Amino acid sequence: MHKRKRRFTRDVLLVLAVLTTAVVVPVAYLATQARRDISEQFIDNVANQAVSGFRAMSLSMEATLGLIHDWGGGGRISIEKGDELAHLLLPVFDRERLLHGVTVAVRDGNSFYLYRTETGFRSRRVALGVEGDNADVVEWSSGHEPVTRSKARSDFDPLNRPWFGPALASGKIHWTEPYTFFTARKVGITASTSFVRKEGNERVVVAFDVLLDEPFAEFYNLAPSENSRVIIFRHDNQLYIPGSGGLQSGFLPMGKVEDNLVRKVHSNWTGEDNLADRVVSIFHDGIVWWCGFRPLDPGNPNTWICVMIPESDILGHAGRRRINLLMLGIGSILGAVALAFWIVRRGRRPFEGAASYFDTEHPEASVRSLIAGGENRAVEFKSTMRMNLHSKKPGKEIELAWLKGVAGFLNTDGGILLLGVTDDGEITGLERDVFENEDKCRLHFKNLIGKHIGADLSKYIRFILVPVDGTTVGVVRCARSGEPVFLKDGNKEHFALNPDFRTTGLSGTCGLSMIQKDAWKWEENEEHSRTSLRPRWRLMPSRA
Repeated sequence: MHKRKRRFTRDVLLVLAVLTTAVVVPVAYLATQARRDISEQFIDNVANQAVSGFRAMSLSMEATLGLIHDWGGGGRISIEKGDELAHLLLPVFDRERLLHGVTVAVRDGNSFYLYRTETGFRSRRVALGVEGDNADVVEWSSGHEPVTRSKARSDFDPLNRPWFGPALASGKIHWTEPYTFFTARKVGITASTSFVRKEGNERVVVAFDVLLDEPFAEFYNLAPSENSRVIIFRHDNQLYIPGSGGLQSGFLPMGKVEDNLVRKVHSNWTGEDNLADRVVSIFHDGIVWWCGFRPLDPGNPNTWICVMIPESDILGHAGRRRINLLMLGIGSILGAVALAFWIVRRGRRPFEGAASYFDTEHPEASVRSLIAGGENRAVEFKSTMRMNLHSKKPGKEIELAWLKGVAGFLNTDGGILLLGVTDDGEITGLERDVFENEDKCRLHFKNLIGKHIGADLSKYIRFILVPVDGTTVGVVRCARSGEPVFLKDGNKEHFALNPDFRTTGLSGTCGLSMIQKDAWKWEENEEHSRTSLRPRWRLMPSRA
């Protein structure tokens, strides 16, 4: 009897062990894999947004700097005419919100500097070789009008600044490493170039100053959860400290950093390229932190962004569900597997959606894949950006046609527009739009978005030029907007929808593409499932 009981007990324990192993091992594996996948996706999302934002800022600054270069070559820039130069440059600050200051300087040390202040702008024209008060200072209002004028003494010598020599020597656009600005006494970076002035054949340098606190502050705001952190490293083992609490902004040597978590994260960071493509986990004070690193400029991997997220923030109550899964899974293998699958799907859902996916690491392959899939509710092709192929002239109707598609994507679930691809998928490129160079193409795109959709909505739009088969395709990636988007055409505004979008609230159900703004009003719609329009709105006829 005792032997049978022992044998029965042994068999039960063996079966329980087998069942437990059969359930716990795959569930534990799935849970661990899900934890890593979700962590990587969170970090990739934030890091890629920061890198894309920094790159977009750089490209925009370079395009505008190229425009100033053209002005200089055409004889429109003269240091001697301070007020005229200020009136020429002040609108540039409206176009580039992160621009702190613009300097125009020549080899003899004379310079003109225009920069933002708390109340407006200030210009300073310096004649370096003059004794006494050698600077003409003008305070400008935010409306670009002169307020006060004064004389001052200035020792500013542009020849000693890190942006002057490289721009003077090459004539190309040069970005400096972070350094302390002469006037603001804060850390920033400068983009500079030079041109040859018609009068006297003299080379003139133009420089754009950007304070690091401004773009870096936007990176910190990208933190995806309450306890997550975004920090900036430099390749020479220094940590960026934003200007706050009386602390001057700049890079602090890691030896002076007192935050043990940051020091531990830094010890896992080598600054090498191979670390840019993976995520590491760090255990600190009983908490698992997932950390990912990206160079802000892949072409110059000196400054890196690090995203740090505690695992509890990533998984939330999914961790508690894993415990329940392990307990219930011993008695129900199918239930445990189904629950594990649900946990994985639940964590990944925010990052799925092939319609808005574009692999920036392999842009040409992504373009070919999109073309092979053909046009659909999330992918649209347009042959040109501005050129009417029948009249062989730029046409406003051509621009409005693809801008309508962009607005439609913003108002629904997002999508991708390929410029330079015909309706049947033939790659013809943007060369037929006859832009002088790629920077002019980007600037034209940016201006059209600002004019017809709104500069404040450009945060939902990404535009890149991709070389394919010896030509260039424009890729416009649109995310779903958090607010209704209207396409502006002169004094008229239209609400644009994806052509495949169907909506209720009208007389029956109908397909729409453009709706007059003044013919409808917005009304909140809690029955979100009745429409494919992602924001919770429905269109209702306006009442008199």
